[in-house]
Amino acid sequence: MSPSRRARPPLRRGFLSVLIGLCLALAGVAGVAYASGSTTRPVSGATTPAWSDGATVTVQYPQSFFCDKSVPSAAPSGCEVGTDANVGPVANADRSVLYVLVPLFANPSPAPMCAVASCPNHPLDIDLSRIAGALGASPDAVRSVALPAHSHILDGNAGGWWDVKIVAVTNQTAWSALAAGRSESVMNALLAQPNSGVVGPIPTNLYLFFNVVGH
Repeated sequence: MSPSRRARPPLRRGFLSVLIGLCLALAGVAGVAYASGSTTRPVSGATTPAWSDGATVTVQYPQSFFCDKSVPSAAPSGCEVGTDANVGPVANADRSVLYVLVPLFANPSPAPMCAVASCPNHPLDIDLSRIAGALGASPDAVRSVALPAHSHILDGNAGGWWDVKIVAVTNQTAWSALAAGRSESVMNALLAQPNSGVVGPIPTNLYLFFNVVGH
């Protein structure tokens, strides 16, 4: 897959260790709630909120997610954290980016836009084993975990396929700043500040298909 033309802030090491701890805790939830192995909520036209350019917008999901199956993944969804896709769902050298903001602390306010493994036409599970070795963790322990609760920041008000990248938020102050700013520019300013509580982004092989339909 061709890289986006935008420069992205570098991933910080602290994010990986915190994210893996969160997802280990969620693994048990996934095994109980989704024992059937289903990996999508098949709801065409379902909507969620997202933040874009300082506003809260509505996005509509007319079809399900795509994860590049040429990237090995042990999750039923085929989705993988820690590497970009080799190919996307369509030919496009400069796809829009959806940043998935994952709160890594208790009781974030405002509440995440998506609860654990709940958003329509998202995967319900994802594989973290690609990053386990660097952390000294067992790959088997994180081969398939529930998709964490999260909110969305868009890099514009486009439509179609969106390249998903994960950004971790480690404290309420940072989460509140993101909720107040509601924009990629505010997120990037926090990413550039040491110890801001906002770290990432980390690549995935996941794409979501949605259109911005309301402000």
